[in-house]
Amino acid sequence: MADSRTVDVIVVGSGAGGLAAALAASVDGARVLVLEKSPVLGGTTAMSSAGTWVPANHHMLAAGIADSPEETLAYLRATAPPGWAKDEDELWQALAEHSAPMLRFLEDKTPLVFELVNHPDFYVEETGGKLFGRMVSPTLISRYILGRWWNKVRPSVKPQYFTYKEMVNGILKDPWRSIFRMGPALAWRFLTGKVGLGNGLIVGLTRGCLDHGCEIAVNADVKHLTLDNGAVTGVEAVIDGKPQTIRARKGVVLATGGFDWAPDYMPRHFPGMQLIGAPRSNTGDGQRMAAEAGAELARMDQANIAPVTFTGYEGHRHAQPLYETYTPHCILVNRDAERFVSEGSAALGSAMDARGPDGQPRHLPVWRIFDSRYKHKLGMHYAAKDPAYVRSAPTLEALAEKIGLDPAKLKATVERFNGWSKEGVDRDFHRGETAWERYYTKDGALGTVEQGPFFAAPFLYASLGTKGGARTNRHGEVLRSDKSVIAGLYCAGIAMANPVGTKAVGAGTTIGPCLTSGYIAGKSIARRNA
Repeated sequence: MADSRTVDVIVVGSGAGGLAAALAASVDGARVLVLEKSPVLGGTTAMSSAGTWVPANHHMLAAGIADSPEETLAYLRATAPPGWAKDEDELWQALAEHSAPMLRFLEDKTPLVFELVNHPDFYVEETGGKLFGRMVSPTLISRYILGRWWNKVRPSVKPQYFTYKEMVNGILKDPWRSIFRMGPALAWRFLTGKVGLGNGLIVGLTRGCLDHGCEIAVNADVKHLTLDNGAVTGVEAVIDGKPQTIRARKGVVLATGGFDWAPDYMPRHFPGMQLIGAPRSNTGDGQRMAAEAGAELARMDQANIAPVTFTGYEGHRHAQPLYETYTPHCILVNRDAERFVSEGSAALGSAMDARGPDGQPRHLPVWRIFDSRYKHKLGMHYAAKDPAYVRSAPTLEALAEKIGLDPAKLKATVERFNGWSKEGVDRDFHRGETAWERYYTKDGALGTVEQGPFFAAPFLYASLGTKGGARTNRHGEVLRSDKSVIAGLYCAGIAMANPVGTKAVGAGTTIGPCLTSGYIAGKSIARRNA
């Protein structure tokens, strides 16, 4: 690469939002350059399970499941946090309108093939909710179709040789038996480079981008945007250690992901955060560049906050998503030794993230309390990596002393829950009563915590990807605080102020909206006359 060059569109970042933007722009005739800061492609998307929420998609319609943009919009409006409609309704409309065309576009222009996954929306009971059909995920694909890029997809903390459907129907329920049963198939997948989940999604998107003429560079750290009379004209980057200025005739799409590892943003917006599940390259570069160009930053207190345990990644302790509190004989308590949410709620992340009037977390630290009958094989597998992670005691009072809780309050909380369990109805938090919870608790959601010894493990407050950044309009254009457009600057994915925040509306409502916002931004920037 020369010290200075010109393309039509620069996309900064190579996750779902970035590659969808690059693909859409290149299909519409733009000359596109993707710049990825790290040595590998895919960002947070590659590490994910690639659950993808796409309302009214063609697979569900072909299966005879009715849906429409109108029902989608009604659902988004019904489930949003209070007051969000004023700022987000325009983006909800765009999401409802463009999600289904986006998925068909990906299957037409890449080797990706998606399949339906049997997941209900989180809030089926609300207007527009669906029991089945809006959740899809990629089928297996060979990483070798990437040619020289085959080993340039970011590795994940979870094995990537499964589809999402296989994972939720077998691996998470009985991992060792499932793996043993799939042994020959897994061996063949390993030999042929077949991957699913987040790696599979990135492989397919990357192949599509390459096939449509996109140029991709890794080790390409974008430091600043270049501007001319307030309009964005390109970037200043360091590529393989060499400073370069690259001009973009039509503009720049920021798709740099979250700011989970930003030492300035995180303490301010997520005090008390205990663990991160995003790549360490997510340091808020896009948010800073947008702000320097005059953008309004919003929703900086929103993130994909999920139940996790821990694992190792790139030599560091790292969040491992794991939904295990649906299991009977287990409850969650806060620092006051009180339950504060249904343990099976789809809104666990939002509940843990609740803030007091001072902006500080209301419930942390949160503890998982369980008895000798509780069994979650994956959870105990990860816990075994750190013998100090799970504490035990013969009585609840002794357990409370070990973890710094009030013994009398913990005992009273457990006894209250046990009473509801024996009655068969959780009258405090209605555990197991929603369609989402029933999906995971077919054998029953309730079960007393009364047979010692008793155990406690931290229930970690973790981000899998922040969701705040530049405000955008329905075309993906970045806005100033007065709602005027910054010419030539677009944003997608979780680098933007995401219209679906911490309170997600379904499994896959990070990846799905990321792909859709990228698709919108890519088509919009390609048609811009600079």
